[in-house]
Amino acid sequence: MLVDSRVPRWIRIGLIVTFVLGTMVGIGVMLLQALGFVGPGGSIRTGRIPTAEERAAHQALREAELPRIFVANPIIASMVRSLAGEGDRYTLYTPWQDDATGEPKGDPAYWKPTADEIRAIQACDLIYLNGAGYEPWAVQAALPRAKTVDTTADLASRLIVEEGETHSHGPDGEHSHSGFASTTWLSPALAKEQLGTIVGRLYEVLGSTYPTGEIYQDVCKRLDEASANLREVGKLQPKLLASHPVYQYLGEAGGIAIDSMHWEPGEMPSDKEWTKFRLTRAAHPRPTAWMLWEGEPGPEVRAKLEAEGVNVFILPLFPIDRSKASGDDVHREVDREFVWYYPELIESLRAAVGGKAPGG
Repeated sequence: MLVDSRVPRWIRIGLIVTFVLGTMVGIGVMLLQALGFVGPGGSIRTGRIPTAEERAAHQALREAELPRIFVANPIIASMVRSLAGEGDRYTLYTPWQDDATGEPKGDPAYWKPTADEIRAIQACDLIYLNGAGYEPWAVQAALPRAKTVDTTADLASRLIVEEGETHSHGPDGEHSHSGFASTTWLSPALAKEQLGTIVGRLYEVLGSTYPTGEIYQDVCKRLDEASANLREVGKLQPKLLASHPVYQYLGEAGGIAIDSMHWEPGEMPSDKEWTKFRLTRAAHPRPTAWMLWEGEPGPEVRAKLEAEGVNVFILPLFPIDRSKASGDDVHREVDREFVWYYPELIESLRAAVGGKAPGG
C-alpha cells in the first residue's frame, strides 16, 4: 500500500491524486521535449517552431544511431544509394566531400585524410574502398579488417598496370598515373563485380531493412547492356583519343585502343602539347576521330579540335550537377545514380560514333 490505512482517508486520497498528477506532468514534459517545445532546464517554448540548429542537433542524434558507412568516392557512394536507397537507414561518411556544396574537394583519388578523419573512418560500421590503388593512404591507416571491404580485391588478375609519365596540372600538384589503373567502374563488367561485393556486406549491416535483390538484378541487366554497347563502339571506332589516361577499363571492355593526352577541362594546352597531339592524331587515319573528355574542354579547345577533325564526347568519371553543366554535359541528370545513367551514356557514345540518335 502507498499509505498506511490508519492515515485519514482524505489525506490518502490527496496523496494519490498528487502522485497521479505528478506522473502525468512528467510524461507531458518528456513529450514536449521530444517535440522541441521544452528546452534545456525545462523552459517552455510555447507556440515556437524548433530552430534550424535544434533540428540539426536532433537529426545528428538520430543519425548517430544509424549504421555509419564510409565510401571512398562518389561512385561507391552512388552504388550504395542505388542498392539501399537514400540514407534513411544508414549514414554515409564522405570526408572527401564539401559539406556545403556536396561536391568533391578536388579529385578523391588524391584526397588524404587527416588523423581525425582516419579515426572517424576506423569507427564506421562498414568501410568501402574502391581498391586497385585508388586509396594509397589506406595502406598506413590501420583500418579494421573485419569492417573494411576492398571492392576490387577479387579482381586482381583483371586489373590494368600503367607506366605513366610524371606531370602536374591543377591544384593536385605533380603526380603520375603509374601503378594500377584505378577507374575500374568504367568497365561495366567490373562495376557489376564491385556491386556484387557491396551487396553482400550491405545485407550484413542493414539486415531486415535491406531491399529485395530485384534492384541488384535490374542493375546487372543494365550494366550488361552497357557492355554490349561498348563492344559495338569498338566495332565502329576501334581507336579513340582521350584527354587523360583514365579510360583504360572502358577501352578494354570495348576492345578499343585509346591514345591519351594529359589535358584538363577548361585549360588551353601548350603549343608543345598540340604538337604531341597531332603526332598522336596521325595514328588515327579516319577523317573523323573521337576524343573522350572528363568535362567540357571549353569553346576554343573544342573549336581547335574540330579543325583537326576530332569530335568531343563528354564522359565524366563522376556525376555532374546538371545546374553547372554546359555543352554536351546537359544530357546528364543530377538525380540519377551511376548504375542507371552510365549505361545510357555508353548508349549515347555508341550512337554518336555511329552517326545515329540514341536508341537508333
